[in-house]
Amino acid sequence: MSDNSEAVSKSAPVPRWKRLLQNLALSVFVFGLCFIGLEIVLRVAGYGNLEIYAPDEQLYWRLKPDQDCYTKVGRKPVHINSHGTRGAEFVEAKPVNTIRILSLGDSRTFGWGLTEDETYSARLGKLLQEKLGPGRHVEVINAGVNAWSYPQMLVYFRERGLKFQPDVVVLGEANLWTQFSEHNSPEFARAFMRRVWLKNFLRHFAMYHYFVEIKLEHFYQQRRAKFIPVDPKQDQLFKEQQQADPDAVFRDAMLSICQLAKTNGVQPVLLSMPIAGDWTLTNTPVPVRCKREVSKRLEVPLVDVTPDIQPEGNGLYLEADPVHFDARGNEIIGRRLFETVSPLIKP
Repeated sequence: MSDNSEAVSKSAPVPRWKRLLQNLALSVFVFGLCFIGLEIVLRVAGYGNLEIYAPDEQLYWRLKPDQDCYTKVGRKPVHINSHGTRGAEFVEAKPVNTIRILSLGDSRTFGWGLTEDETYSARLGKLLQEKLGPGRHVEVINAGVNAWSYPQMLVYFRERGLKFQPDVVVLGEANLWTQFSEHNSPEFARAFMRRVWLKNFLRHFAMYHYFVEIKLEHFYQQRRAKFIPVDPKQDQLFKEQQQADPDAVFRDAMLSICQLAKTNGVQPVLLSMPIAGDWTLTNTPVPVRCKREVSKRLEVPLVDVTPDIQPEGNGLYLEADPVHFDARGNEIIGRRLFETVSPLIKP
């Protein structure tokens, strides 16, 4: 009798909810294994470990300090120091016998697809150091941040850059479709910082880098406003400013940076770098027009490298990229800056 009861109990069917839980656990386990395996394979293949940005109430986003990563294009090594700028560590207060130059700009200044030594900021520093010799130390602080606008650079220069006591500030290019400034509402700033957090979380994964930013690049470019808005066409503040004065957003920020620099004993230098084909346009691009106006009004040096870039044209840009210069292009820009900045250095 007891043997029959044992047989019945052994053959009793497993409840349906238990089977569902077992299948779910197995599916999660298999998915996790596949996820980890694919992530490892992609990391070995060179994807992932991109630069991470910290949400910031004043700047919206800035490079997270103390990180070692790689460029999204070309997988070139990147070191972000404790001040959140690309390059070697430095102390905030400028040491004695030191010439310090602060380089402001977007991804073209940061060095998209380049090593630190290949950026025009590094090239400028090397040339100045060779000229001045061992008696004086040259530091060029590369404060370029991907997709920054001129208003963001103004806030950075006022709140942080001036603390580095630069002798010269070089104002490079900016992303014109990002209209972030200190005039946006606190609600907008908070909402955007949440997007920065989400974007950073995704950027930790090699799969995001490979599938979203590489394989689905076209789709990503169309949808990136969900992470990096605002399209000026949809920004009411921008529309109103453009109706009154089309160049106001860019020109006023440039003017403010240069005026702030002069007030604090810093020599401003404007740098104009063309997008491929700009030299064929009949109308002068807005940033060039603004920089010429600021240069004339405040008597600030303007380094326009268009004539130097034009002879080699597209050959000085990264492959299939009409915006970012390659190492050779950055070398030309660095030398042109050297020719302008060098006479400004006090003996």
